[in-house]
Amino acid sequence: MLLLVCICLNRDMKGVLIIINKIDRFFNVSADGSSIRTEVFSGITAYFTMVYILFLVPNTILAAFPEAFDASGEIIKTAILSNGITAQQMLVSLTMVSCLTAGIGTFILALNSNLPFAQGPSLAISTFVSYTICLRMGYTYNEALAAIFISGIMFLVITIFGFEKKVQDAIPTNIKFAVTAGIGLFIAFMGMQKAHLVEANSLHLVQLVSFSDLTYNTKSAMLCLVGTILIAVMIIKNVHGAILFGKIICIIVAIPMGLVKFKEFNMDFQNFEVIRSALKMDFIGLFSSHNSYGFLGIILSVVVIVSTLCIMDVFETIGTIIATDYIITLSHEGNIMERFHKVLQADAVSTSIGAAFGITNVSTYVESTTMALEGGRTGLSGIVTGVLFFLTIFIAPFASAVPSAATATTLIMSGILMMNVIKFINFDDIEQALPAFLTMVMMPLTYSLVTGIALGLISHTLIMMFTGKARLINKGTYVLAIIFMLQFLMIQ
Repeated sequence: MLLLVCICLNRDMKGVLIIINKIDRFFNVSADGSSIRTEVFSGITAYFTMVYILFLVPNTILAAFPEAFDASGEIIKTAILSNGITAQQMLVSLTMVSCLTAGIGTFILALNSNLPFAQGPSLAISTFVSYTICLRMGYTYNEALAAIFISGIMFLVITIFGFEKKVQDAIPTNIKFAVTAGIGLFIAFMGMQKAHLVEANSLHLVQLVSFSDLTYNTKSAMLCLVGTILIAVMIIKNVHGAILFGKIICIIVAIPMGLVKFKEFNMDFQNFEVIRSALKMDFIGLFSSHNSYGFLGIILSVVVIVSTLCIMDVFETIGTIIATDYIITLSHEGNIMERFHKVLQADAVSTSIGAAFGITNVSTYVESTTMALEGGRTGLSGIVTGVLFFLTIFIAPFASAVPSAATATTLIMSGILMMNVIKFINFDDIEQALPAFLTMVMMPLTYSLVTGIALGLISHTLIMMFTGKARLINKGTYVLAIIFMLQFLMIQ
């Protein structure tokens, strides 16, 4: 009997090893200088860093329905929205779609590019849709979904015809380095805000949290600082998986500190009926009059909206690709630029799929840089993250309870590790320094990767023109600078 069990176990182990070897070969894990263990670690780390976005985006989109909130800004769960459902139904439906499209998008990206990236509904674009397209310009959310679908098709056309290579070539080298450093500053600042290490101040925008008493914010900030230092120590000691282990320790410590709060989420699968009826794209409404300028005004408004959505999506993804490429290239483990277009193609397809499901642009998350920093080099990292995105539908209360202090440690440490690229920018040359500086600092200050890149390119173009070097400017740089200037004038 014992001999039979041993034989069965041996066969099972052989089967497991065969599967592992097939996975390794399919994703070229060993060939790309990684291991199955490292890819799994990086995928899990990225998930815990990004999962908060899946819950934040639905709340941001709900802002497009002002009737969902009371005078104090709290959600009225039973309020009937303009699309005929309650605010609670809308929030749950959007959360389910957010998790679903993040999983689908990440799978598409991983299988298409075999690179360590994850996708999901973009928080920045969701904010733009709710507050600018819906509240300011007067479009309904369903009409905005139609515009998002078209922007995804437009994005795909750009990649099919190879325009993304021209965009890549149009960004000067110093600005590419600045994009990486700017993203580092951006995600570190996001982490500090999430952990309440810095708070809003009416006089000078932000301030350090007060440590005079032990409030929730103070305890969160303290745990974040200690957790970040702990991760740094583990990195110095060459502990593999330092970022993930540090995050897990922070989550465990957060429980007795009272920083873990479970949110009420009733993921009723009957809400898929609600999704089909309430989150349909409205193309007819999109091309109806929303101003007094007649047919020309309709077309111009749609063109501006679709172009802006596409530009935001393209440059959010390009910024993340540039930063991740630097991380991987610096480690002497390859270069991802030959698969540049595949990432953008996956992004474009996922955006249109997401709009059909009822969510805003599905974009490549800037937090994907944590995958590369944790050692992920292939799409297997993304597959792990994607699976966890799908599972979030079933474990929403637990996933939403991940303390912000734990997420913040990853963001801050990733930001720190990305800042070393700044040494490649020649700050002795003001011609390089000013565009690079604007690119870096405007990302966190405006909470927008696109704004940082835009101001960097515009300032670079103007400096070159006014110093008699106009002929040296790439034609694509001119085009991008003009597009961004028009965007600033027409969309605010």
